[in-house]
Amino acid sequence: MGIEPGPRPPSLSARIGYLGVGLAAMWLAAGCAGIDSYEVELERGEVALRVGDPEDAADAYRRALAYRHDEPEGLLGLARCYVAQGDGESALGVFARLEHADSDYFRERASTDYRFAIYQAAKNRLRRGDSARALELIRRLERLDPDHSGLEELRTQALIAEGGRLQVAGRPEEAEVLFRGALGSEAAGADATLGLARPLMESGRVNTAISVLSDALLRYPEDRHVQALMDRALEIRYPNGLPSGNSPGSGSRRPQDTP
Repeated sequence: MGIEPGPRPPSLSARIGYLGVGLAAMWLAAGCAGIDSYEVELERGEVALRVGDPEDAADAYRRALAYRHDEPEGLLGLARCYVAQGDGESALGVFARLEHADSDYFRERASTDYRFAIYQAAKNRLRRGDSARALELIRRLERLDPDHSGLEELRTQALIAEGGRLQVAGRPEEAEVLFRGALGSEAAGADATLGLARPLMESGRVNTAISVLSDALLRYPEDRHVQALMDRALEIRYPNGLPSGNSPGSGSRRPQDTP
């Protein structure tokens, strides 16, 4: 006769359900005993966040804050729920409330979550095509935490994206500043060079564009876009053909743009 298997442990969802029932009972008992409803909802939010249910946790923190509008613990808990859901911008709104309500608590307890919320919000903005707002958030994070993980790559992406937007908007001087800021970063690849070379050529500084493209060809010799733009720049600079011994990469002196 086989041995019957023992009872299986409850699933995570079942355990969360048990917690919900338990907390509901605690809430009812608290009401009967005159215990502070804010504290009960705060505890409910902490438990839900701990077991990985940020949506229920956020609801609990909102109920807690309905009792005490600007309590730091409730505000920090709600902000952490938004971060856990990937909504950095909503978290930043709550952090602003927290800083206004208790600046000392904000500095002592919220700084790590706050910096991550900025990074998260910038990344989401860039993904949605709002490079201007993304760059603004990135610069705020740079002031607070210049070594934040992933910041250099995100900054480079935002500089290139915003540079492209400004170029299309007819603001080539501003675009050039951003492309130069991205130039040299490993995260930029050849995109920063391409973005910079085009406005240089359009503004008549073809020799400078050739110099920039020459550096890029040393780093990305197989990049067809860089090669094509270099060919175009050389056609503009030397309409009658390249002079003997003056091909890019030959070691000859680079041409200089005339003022």
